[in-house]
Amino acid sequence: MRWVESSVSEETAERLSRSLAISPILSRFLVVRGFTDADSARAFLKPNLADLANPFDLPSMKEAVERLILSLNKKESVLIVGDYDVDGITSTVMLCRVLSALGNEPAHITPKRKEEGYGLTHAVLERGLQMGDIDLVVALDCGTNSSEEYAFLQSKGIDLLVVDHHQAKTETPDGAILLNPHLHLDEAEPWRDLCTAGLTFKLSHGLIKRLRENDHELAKGISPKDFLALASLGTLADMVPLRDENRILARYGLKHLAHHPGFGLESLISVSGIDASSSLDAEDVTFRIAPRINACGRLNMPEFATELLLSEDSETCKTLAKKIDGFNIERREIETKLTAEAVTMAEESFSNSPAVVAFGDGDHWNPGVVGIVAGKLANSLQKPCIVLAKDGSEYKGSGRSVPGVDMVKTLHRCKELLTHWGGHPAAVGMNLPQENLVPFQEAFILAVREVTGGNLPEPFLTINATLNPEDLRPELLLEINNLAPFGQENPEPTIALRGVRLSGPPRRVGSGDHFQFSIFNGEESVSGIAWQMGKNIPPTSYPLDLALHFRWNHWNGRRLPQMVLRDWRKAEE
Repeated sequence: MRWVESSVSEETAERLSRSLAISPILSRFLVVRGFTDADSARAFLKPNLADLANPFDLPSMKEAVERLILSLNKKESVLIVGDYDVDGITSTVMLCRVLSALGNEPAHITPKRKEEGYGLTHAVLERGLQMGDIDLVVALDCGTNSSEEYAFLQSKGIDLLVVDHHQAKTETPDGAILLNPHLHLDEAEPWRDLCTAGLTFKLSHGLIKRLRENDHELAKGISPKDFLALASLGTLADMVPLRDENRILARYGLKHLAHHPGFGLESLISVSGIDASSSLDAEDVTFRIAPRINACGRLNMPEFATELLLSEDSETCKTLAKKIDGFNIERREIETKLTAEAVTMAEESFSNSPAVVAFGDGDHWNPGVVGIVAGKLANSLQKPCIVLAKDGSEYKGSGRSVPGVDMVKTLHRCKELLTHWGGHPAAVGMNLPQENLVPFQEAFILAVREVTGGNLPEPFLTINATLNPEDLRPELLLEINNLAPFGQENPEPTIALRGVRLSGPPRRVGSGDHFQFSIFNGEESVSGIAWQMGKNIPPTSYPLDLALHFRWNHWNGRRLPQMVLRDWRKAEE
């Protein structure tokens, strides 16, 4: 893979270093992220809850809050319909808690992926409306494109409030209240890229704020801070850009997740194998907590996750967390089998194509797992990948993209072959009749060719700074952690060490897919790990260039610096 070192104005970096009294390394990392003046850099390094914009700055927030207040005053029956992923589930739990604390216990429902599909479908509404004489439906992380379903609700005299961050593909539900920043002109607002959990946090804040202004007694006993852990969990899991308000929610929410998680999240953290005595980071959420919550929806049992996060009983939470951990183990087994078949199909049928559309049928071709497999394929093959699983007379699937290819725009060119589709530029979901499979494969590959001009973006690795082995000390980690949490549009810094020699032969670990290594920093050996690189072990016979992340490794109650290798090559002459 080609390495590209970030271009940085040394003058700007030096000026930031002096202005903020920070190290040259940290100032360089800030300039790489686009922060060239002291004020914006300071705001990034020290995000503050007080910097969150007034929730009523969001279009339609006033109408959304007023409609919820009306439901409280009239003691209406409210039905919350939330998506089955982490963003939807955390949003559902958040709004349920807020409304319950304000005296209105809402009904809530999460779609069964297999029978009811994604989002605000007729099937999930029919099940939900059996829960009572509903006056208001609140759709969370879905609903933006549900005009037909809104017409169905209107025919029954039921209002609709949508809180969502998905892009509109068709006409939006006319007459419904839509709290969705992407339906309005992008003016680079700090809340522009909030996921639904972030928007639900803003809605909760706005509701509590307005009720307090009206001297509402119950609202005085509720703090928006109580929902930061849930907002952070949804934000990190949904891979939204970690800038502006997303950064604030993620950073403060991780602190609450570590110290005030509640019984449900505490039990989930425990079964996830996370050291509760240490602080949590973004990877703890994205690789340990979120996959367990998502496993419930993937295996068609999302209610387990919602019940866990809503429960106030410690023993019930422990039981549910163990059950959910079992779902995750089952999900991994299915994923392993599906991945093997999808990789074989990609290699045999799509090696010369700019995209992959893998498909299959059988027990392990689970529609709930195809998104993970599509992501793995896209990452390893460096081209857009769709994985479709047969379900009755149709195929259900997910697609994942690579930088430079917008999946929504690409899929829009094939929409006539699909019965249902939607998503984000990097990730989409879709349904199609089985007779459309071959035409869709051909149309999607053609669409990718047209969008890319026949040339996929060349994969490359961005190097943020070249350092010396002597720099690999705890002091550097303290600097790097000022930039956390890491994620979309705020990646963990990639550091290059050039012309170094390993302290000894690398050692395979686990099943042999990984290896450990070490280098000498002038005082002691610093250990490193290379995940999924067991077939590409570097030699000790000549100097190497290493590209790596540098982070803390928490193990058995100890915290030690560790390198995480991303790539290596023979040192340049």
